[in-house]
Amino acid sequence: MRDKAGNKLSTKEFMHRWGEGIKKITPLQQAKISLMGTWFVIIGVIIGIVVTFISRTWWLVLILFGSFFVTGVSLLGAWQKYSALKKIDEIMKGHGEQLNDEGGLNEEQESTDGI
Repeated sequence: MRDKAGNKLSTKEFMHRWGEGIKKITPLQQAKISLMGTWFVIIGVIIGIVVTFISRTWWLVLILFGSFFVTGVSLLGAWQKYSALKKIDEIMKGHGEQLNDEGGLNEEQESTDGI
């Protein structure tokens, strides 16, 4: 395993860096990953339905149809969560810009005030 600079990493160092990176994932990024993963599951279930229908394994087709509807509801929930978090993120960014425009502290002023 190698880092971005091309230096070789031990497994322990890789796991440490990976763990630090995982801690920095935002809720919006988590929701997006969940949404994309659910799409892959739905595609797999559809392919499974087609293959089992062609091979005439009727009992498995019924199970996969049930799984399709459950996964569809999961997709809907993931999409709603992602949409809500995206709106909240946009509002928070807009609110921060509004504070700066109204004479509030910007990032540079906040960091120098503590010195």
